[in-house]
Amino acid sequence: MAIDLTSGDLLTEEQLNSHFAVYAGPGSGKTHFLVNNIKNIVTTHPVIINSNERKVLCITYTNTAVDEIQRRLDRYASSVVISTIHGFIIDNIIIPFQSDLKKVMKKDFGIDVIRRAKITSQIEGLSILHGYEKETINEYLQKAIPCSNIDYSKKMLSEVEIDNNAYLHGGLHVFTHSTKIDDAHVSHIKKYVWEVVGKLTHDEILYFGYRMLQENSTITYALRVKYPFIFVDEFQDTNPLQTLIIKHLGEKSTTIGVVGDVAQSIYSFQGAQPSQFSSFTVSGTKGTDIYHILGNRRSTNNIVSLCNYLRSSDVLEQISIKPYKNKEDERKSKQIPVRFICGDSPETMERINALVQDGGVVLTRTWAAAFAYIQGIDDGQRTILNKIYNSYFPTSIDIRADIVEHNRVMWVRAFRFIMLLNSAHKSGSLIDVLNAIGLYSKISHIKVNGAFSAKVILKIRKLLDKTFEGLTAYSLVSDVIDKFNATLFGVEYNDLQKILFDTNGFALQYITDFDEKIADQIKKITWDTASKLFSEVFSKDAKFMTVHQAKGLEWDTVVVAAIPTRRDNTSLTNMFNSPGILGENSIDEFVRIYYVACSRARKSLYIHIPDDQKLKRTIKQQIDLYVQDKKCSLEYEFT
Repeated sequence: MAIDLTSGDLLTEEQLNSHFAVYAGPGSGKTHFLVNNIKNIVTTHPVIINSNERKVLCITYTNTAVDEIQRRLDRYASSVVISTIHGFIIDNIIIPFQSDLKKVMKKDFGIDVIRRAKITSQIEGLSILHGYEKETINEYLQKAIPCSNIDYSKKMLSEVEIDNNAYLHGGLHVFTHSTKIDDAHVSHIKKYVWEVVGKLTHDEILYFGYRMLQENSTITYALRVKYPFIFVDEFQDTNPLQTLIIKHLGEKSTTIGVVGDVAQSIYSFQGAQPSQFSSFTVSGTKGTDIYHILGNRRSTNNIVSLCNYLRSSDVLEQISIKPYKNKEDERKSKQIPVRFICGDSPETMERINALVQDGGVVLTRTWAAAFAYIQGIDDGQRTILNKIYNSYFPTSIDIRADIVEHNRVMWVRAFRFIMLLNSAHKSGSLIDVLNAIGLYSKISHIKVNGAFSAKVILKIRKLLDKTFEGLTAYSLVSDVIDKFNATLFGVEYNDLQKILFDTNGFALQYITDFDEKIADQIKKITWDTASKLFSEVFSKDAKFMTVHQAKGLEWDTVVVAAIPTRRDNTSLTNMFNSPGILGENSIDEFVRIYYVACSRARKSLYIHIPDDQKLKRTIKQQIDLYVQDKKCSLEYEFT
């Protein structure tokens, strides 16, 4: 039976002798609960305070979340290791136990790696073959298995990796790869990557992390001793292999605590499953306790009631309305109904834009859908951006996250670079020049190579003057990049290349094997479109973003504009008619996506829907039935 908690409750030493799962909805203060309990453990629990070596391990989903928890722990952080699951495995398993890694490579795949340098993870934000040419690898394959016409693209070569699904569901040790790659070449490609490149993909990090724990009990023992408590935030986003790793460590001595919300599991494309949380238990002598943190301190009554309706098929119904801090707040909140904005007339779009200008955000299913809401992008440019977006569906790239956090996509990094240089040109800011250079190389070499003398600064100004001469809103970004490259390769700038980029052959590339199918579209993006893309969609302070990117954030005013794609296999009418939220299928996941979007709003929630009479009737009928059945309050209106 579940035990109710508040976000301010601290688990006792006796309670911490059992594993636990904390179910907590949006706005319930689950991160507050997690952080306060960690602080309490590191200051009072004897297993931590009586040892200089033992620490609490806190695993969370993104680097941004790592930074946030680090900030909240502040001075207590010295007794805590805060990491993503990949960072934890690399630092604690892969790097310290290289010989065990190679043993598993040999045992599972028959690949004998004799590399002396350490094998580590692929560089965050870059292809696993970054810095290596496809010709070199194809020549390597030719020598390994002599045959004619080996000419695999860099993209195909990069995509050869361990098939974690085959391992999880059948215990198979196999690689997934393009059907265009001959089976006889696959293991040789992987041997090159592991032995010569010395990198593991993100999925391979999980695989080897788990297999090394299985194969060497000493590693497991060492981690259990070092981390007597392991807490996992946003556990609903954890994939099955990550869960196996956590459970394996908790089978003896270590206490595992997981915190999250099954209704916010929206990362199925990375293997996350709601059932991983709802059925969470750990084998061994310790039991597993279940806790609920009820309430929502973030949103108004109307917003919470709508969210409760969307998750009404969840028998736990973990969210209930908490009293407001004072009657004035409660009185004001009751005056703000949930508003359904219908249609896409110019007046409607202007109204949504006015909400954005007043501090609101628009949340969409895909970042391409956001272009419909940004004023000033013509239809031709919208079509181009949609084609570029759709090209990423067959890949694992979460395009906006990679653009904002990692600059993994080559054309995006090049565009960002040239736009930063333009900012430097307009402002005369040397800092903006350094920020741009930092996208491609470490700026520490500048002092060694010549520093910023008056002569160097003058050359930079001349370079920028020539690059941006004649620039207009309709200039193609690709043309500006080509102009920059042509100017930089002029004789008078040879020394500048060395000073800025530590090379004499730097050229700003924006098309790779990964982009070859959309190269023509990338070359058609105008300067004005790119400016809007980076300032309004691909920025940390974006006003238009996907629901996935908005997860963990909140605003006073939110416009939910999430329309199902073909891959969601549903419609808004179907969703509002019968919202299921726990199923591991695309239909229920879309409901969870919608739920996450609506729960980001603190005061005002607007839902943009097509002007469809059937949809409006369905929404009215189902919400009214829900209000009648639950005897709750939910004010809403169509505008």
